[in-house]
Amino acid sequence: MLVVLLIGAAVSVALGVFGRRHHPSGHVGWLGPFPSVSSMKVWLTLVVLALAVIQLLTALWMYGKLGLRQPPWLGKLHKTTGGIAFVLSLPVAAACLWALGFQSYNTRVLWHGLFGCVFYGAFTAKVLVLHSKRMPGWALPVVAGLALTAVVGAGLTGAVWYLNAFGWPK
Repeated sequence: MLVVLLIGAAVSVALGVFGRRHHPSGHVGWLGPFPSVSSMKVWLTLVVLALAVIQLLTALWMYGKLGLRQPPWLGKLHKTTGGIAFVLSLPVAAACLWALGFQSYNTRVLWHGLFGCVFYGAFTAKVLVLHSKRMPGWALPVVAGLALTAVVGAGLTGAVWYLNAFGWPK
């Protein structure tokens, strides 16, 4: 378990170091259908947060914490929504790291960057725990809980803050 946590921590630190040392470009080339970087980040993050809620509910259901019988499709739904959330988070994280870098000019921005870096480290640890046959039973809920906490923290200090400060992006 220590090796898994160290690998996850290394991913988190590497992202933070890259974001800090990389000179922010101020723009990205992958906006897709969105008119601005802010719009892309807010909309995709809101979808990721909605999928994170589904991840939490399906995990609780699979672990028997909702008191409901587990249908055969539940594991597939959990895996699919997690994969989609991860893929949708990538352009957001890339925009943060590439266009803005890891900054600390105020507390919100610092926490946002820390949550984002911790999410990818925790996600890495979660994948490693999932693929290991030698992890204790508590390992998966712990690293998955850390990933969920980090993605919600990043979403609250990013997209939700933006909505509160500026309203819905165009």
